[in-house]
Amino acid sequence: MKRIIQLGFLLSLMLFLPVLFVSANRATVIYHGSRTSDKIYLTFDDGYSAKNTAKILDVLKEKNVPATFFVEGGFMTENPLLSKRIASEQILANHTFTHVDITSISDATFIKEIKTFEEKALEITGKPIKKYFRPPMGRFNEDKLNILGDMGYTVFMWDVQHYDYVPQDDQGVDYVINSILKKTQKESIILMHTLTKSNATALPKVIDLLREKGYVFASLNDLV
Repeated sequence: MKRIIQLGFLLSLMLFLPVLFVSANRATVIYHGSRTSDKIYLTFDDGYSAKNTAKILDVLKEKNVPATFFVEGGFMTENPLLSKRIASEQILANHTFTHVDITSISDATFIKEIKTFEEKALEITGKPIKKYFRPPMGRFNEDKLNILGDMGYTVFMWDVQHYDYVPQDDQGVDYVINSILKKTQKESIILMHTLTKSNATALPKVIDLLREKGYVFASLNDLV
């Protein structure tokens, strides 16, 4: 009887170990820093339109602000020079190749999305990308997190966001400024899109006002 119990325990352990192994590889998901410093982190999701991206890059360079651009593959393919500029001045990171809801695709398709992006980014910029990932629409599941962990990625979400992803429904400069200043706190990760003119126009004032409040713009590298 004792041997049967021991055998049952071993079989249960064998079944459970793969789960433990997969979970150990789960990618870290970061929504914000530890709230212990005045650092804040500026990020942009970029795709579908490049008309505001250069202006945003100009502002960031002028203001000496680090940022991370999560771009999708179509944007890189259509805007290779701009993508190369992003990679040379800021951090260019993975937002999938086709901006797909990763919870709706197979694991094999997801891996292809990630690797195709990496290959295209290397082809265009001449250097490997940082292994930083942001899921389109902010959607992910445990299976995809385990895959990302196996591939060496950190997942960056956000804790500051405003309605800025429908360019035909631009809410205006004051809306952008007030939304970001109201929500930002210590070690916030701020999500902006490059799609609206108001974001590009408001950015210099947003930077100045946040600095006046004592915040220091830092790179996502500081969170890894």
